Amino acid sequence: MMSEELRAAILGCIQGITEFFPISSSAHLIVFRDALGFEGAGLPFDISVHLATLLAVLIYFRREILEVLTGPEAVPVILRVGLATLPSVAIGLALKSHRDELSRWFVVGGWTLSGTYLLFTRGLDGALRYSRLPLPRALLVGMAQAMAIFPGISRSGSSISAGLWLGLDRTQAARFSFLLAIPAILGAAVLTGLDILESPQEQERLWKAASIAMPVAFVTGMVAIHFLLRIVRGDRFHLFGIYNLTAAAIFAAYLVLAG
Repeated sequence: MMSEELRAAILGCIQGITEFFPISSSAHLIVFRDALGFEGAGLPFDISVHLATLLAVLIYFRREILEVLTGPEAVPVILRVGLATLPSVAIGLALKSHRDELSRWFVVGGWTLSGTYLLFTRGLDGALRYSRLPLPRALLVGMAQAMAIFPGISRSGSSISAGLWLGLDRTQAARFSFLLAIPAILGAAVLTGLDILESPQEQERLWKAASIAMPVAFVTGMVAIHFLLRIVRGDRFHLFGIYNLTAAAIFAAYLVLAG
């Protein structure tokens, strides 16, 4: 029988990859938690892997983040990142207490929607830099990202697709999405952390989950970032649409057969 430690490591790996690939980390954690019979870590597991993937973004983009904070385009970039983050904050707070109540069929719907719009990113490549993205368009990217509160809808898939449709260069669309990931992932970790404070019995279990899941999620997250940038630059981003639609069909069949 698979140990709880191995199951935590597997889920950490899945989180590290799917947080950045446009295939929905929340959907994959739901599916694989069911498949592995892993109930163990709960909130501590969620916060540990979110912090690990946040660290991966900060380290991978450390030079770009430093340039943003100290360079001449600091104010325009921070303004656009802040504006694009507002929809996620609003929807996240509004649905915080109801997210776990969403049906497994939301995963099927989310994967189907994600798969469909990803297919329409093929051939898109604008000329805009994210530091020059008009503010209304930055807000639209943020609104697309905010839909990832629903399982099955990918944060990176939504934000990169929206960026491409709104005129961003492929690389710029991907990099803007990763910058938006910083407040998004941090916000999710804070909300989860507040839940842990409200459940003292969970705090004791945090360190065990973190010691197993965080290193795995961090390493796989770094690898996923690297390959996703190459995939977007090579105009192969739309291929994830096929994956999402296939996953939706398989999971729908499973739900029907499981009754």
